[in-house]
Amino acid sequence: MYAVAVSILFQDGKLDELKEFFENTGFPALEILKGDLYSIAFFNPKDNVNLGIAFMKDKETADKFAQIRNENLMQIQDLLASFPRVYEGELLTGKTLKDSLVAEPRESLFLAFAKLDVKNADEYMNLQKEIYLPKLEKDEGIISYGSIKMDDNTLVLFEFWTSHDAKHSFDEKLNSDENVYEKFMPLMDGFTDYYGEPFAMRQFTDFKTGESIN
Repeated sequence: MYAVAVSILFQDGKLDELKEFFENTGFPALEILKGDLYSIAFFNPKDNVNLGIAFMKDKETADKFAQIRNENLMQIQDLLASFPRVYEGELLTGKTLKDSLVAEPRESLFLAFAKLDVKNADEYMNLQKEIYLPKLEKDEGIISYGSIKMDDNTLVLFEFWTSHDAKHSFDEKLNSDENVYEKFMPLMDGFTDYYGEPFAMRQFTDFKTGESIN
C-alpha cells in the first residue's frame, strides 16, 4: 500500500470553507480513482494547519492523485497561506487492528502523526518493531498504524486511535511502566508531530481486522 500525507497552512477563519470544499468538490473529484484510492481524511491538528492523509494502491495512483490534488489547490488558493508539504511512499509497516467498514464507517477517530529526523531509519524501525509495535497492537484503543521511510534519516509515522483519551492512556502506560519512549531518544535528531480528529473524510474500501496494510 502507498500513503500520501500533505500539510499546508490556511488563512485565519477559513476552516469551514475548506471543509465545504472537500465535501462538495474535493471528494467528488477523487471518484475516478475509486478502486485504487482506499481512503482519505483531513485534519486540523494545530491552528491554521490542514493535514490530509490518503491511502492508495501504488505510486501510479499517487501520481494521478497528485494531479487532482494540484487542480483542487488551484481552486482554493485564496484560502491557503503556504505551499503544501508532501510526504509519500510505500508503507514500511502497517496493520489494521479494528474493522473500518464502508457500510458502517467510524464516526470518529484520532490521528497521531509524526515526521521524524533520525540518525538511521532502519535502526529506528528495528527498535520500533522490537519494543513498541507489540505493545501497540495489544492496546484496545488502536485502530491502525503505519510508517513510511522517506530516506535513510527521515520517517513518517501515523496511528489511528478510537479517541484522544485512548492515545493518552497508552502513552501514560509506556512512560510509567518501562519508559519505552526514552529508548528511542538516542536515535532521534528531531521531530514534528500532529494530533487531531478528522473534519472531513471519505472511505472507498473496507479495512478488515488483522490485515497487514504494507
